[in-house]
Amino acid sequence: MKNVVLKFGAFRELLTDGAPELTGKVIEQLVILLQAQQTNSVPYRSQMIGLVKRFHRTWKDCIATYMSDERQRDWDVWVDFAAYAYNSGQHSTVLLSPNKLMVGRRLRNPNDLLRSANVTEAGALTNYHRRLIAAMKSSSACAEAARRREQEQQKRYYDRKVRSRRAFAVGDRLWHFKPPRGPKASKLVHQWLGPVRVLESAGYDNYLVEREDVAGDPEQFIAHASFLVSYHSPPTLLATATADIEAQLEHEGTLNLAGDVAQDGEAVGATTARVQAPAAAGTAKRRGRTVASAVPGRRAGANVVELRRRRWRNAAGQYVLEFEVQDVRPARARRKTEGGKRWISIRQYDQLLQDGRVVEGPRFGEVV
Repeated sequence: MKNVVLKFGAFRELLTDGAPELTGKVIEQLVILLQAQQTNSVPYRSQMIGLVKRFHRTWKDCIATYMSDERQRDWDVWVDFAAYAYNSGQHSTVLLSPNKLMVGRRLRNPNDLLRSANVTEAGALTNYHRRLIAAMKSSSACAEAARRREQEQQKRYYDRKVRSRRAFAVGDRLWHFKPPRGPKASKLVHQWLGPVRVLESAGYDNYLVEREDVAGDPEQFIAHASFLVSYHSPPTLLATATADIEAQLEHEGTLNLAGDVAQDGEAVGATTARVQAPAAAGTAKRRGRTVASAVPGRRAGANVVELRRRRWRNAAGQYVLEFEVQDVRPARARRKTEGGKRWISIRQYDQLLQDGRVVEGPRFGEVV
């Protein structure tokens, strides 16, 4: 308020870099009081606020030149001196100093006091005012021409190291680069999220995207084009996935058919099996428990029906696939209770498939 508003007047726009100390309630009340508008880069990107970042670098160099305390705690004493030096120096972009553009003349530096300088009268007020206006117009025109020339040169240097601009349309599927952070995140965690779908353009190469790899409420956020790449599904990969699914279905059908034959054989020789069971139990060694019997609350050897699948992200940032299954029960038992539902891991599900205990539900097919 003292160094800006009371010297140069109220500003119309405040450009900040999105730092927390510049987005609080104090700055918000100041902007409302001055009837100004605060502009932030969304999301935070240093290339969008190059003027602010470049001034911070120059300001730090000036402060470091003036500081004499080894503990570096007297930086606030030299802020005004650094600002005066910055406003008195010639800028390479406009080839003029800020003081020349602001007041129309070069300010007297403290070094000029050591040398004798001729003092002339300014003349009448109208003539001096006319020359001042002409000098300021000429300075502004020269600064604008120099700015355009420097801007084209900087653009040419910047385009040498930048790839072609990537534009995405609404509905495109993309990968989003977002490395997980935290004490539990390791170097082997996936660096990309996706796929995400573009909902709309947010301006300045930013896009509003929605995640498709999570269940439940859709998660929407704004991402910059530099963190997005196209999501492709090669036809060969799709054909391979289709062949794997067909082979898996054929394998499941073979296991179900073998289970039907085994159940028919057990029904024919039920009496013989009951007589020989005690003797076999006494002579045979006890083997390890299967996955079905290791799961709590499940009858050993019972068939299950797959209800649905889910994929969630654990604390380490890795995706885990789980299956919700339900025990196959007689019709009377299903009317009384709908319990027996549980989530199992993919290792347990593979073991159940190998044992032939995963069958189709009554809604989709005949129960084995």
